[in-house]
Amino acid sequence: MSVPVFQRRRRGHAEVEDASQGRLGPEFQDAGCLLISEVFLFFSRPGESMTGDTQGTAVAQKTKEYVDEFSRYKEQSTIREVRALLIKHAAQPDLDGAASEDKGLQLTQFEMAQLANLAISDVDEARTLIPTLASKDEAQLESLLNELAAIRRFA
Repeated sequence: MSVPVFQRRRRGHAEVEDASQGRLGPEFQDAGCLLISEVFLFFSRPGESMTGDTQGTAVAQKTKEYVDEFSRYKEQSTIREVRALLIKHAAQPDLDGAASEDKGLQLTQFEMAQLANLAISDVDEARTLIPTLASKDEAQLESLLNELAAIRRFA
């Protein structure tokens, strides 16, 4: 299966965007990624009304319907637990600015969100659906997936 690759011209050179290789483009360089469950939590806050223009309200309503359907976790405490677990494996720079190799899986924001949103059950599935995980330690990845599965079971 071929993954679409997009090119952008910036100041004379082409930038290739390819999600399968973790290159999402400059707009997403420092962007955080929300879990679907975190968006669900936002829409379920009391007093959140969708006022404003009709088009904006329609988009917000569609988004709410989507997150209502696909949110894996519904309780705030469970969502916090999932996020905390993923943060333990996040790519965090050392004091000298280099990424530490001995701290978890060194997951990007995008990888963390995908692992939580897709409810992946095994390492092969994770590496197939999120190709950037191919270089990650198999034992650590399997442990993380088992912990996420346990949270889903008891949520």
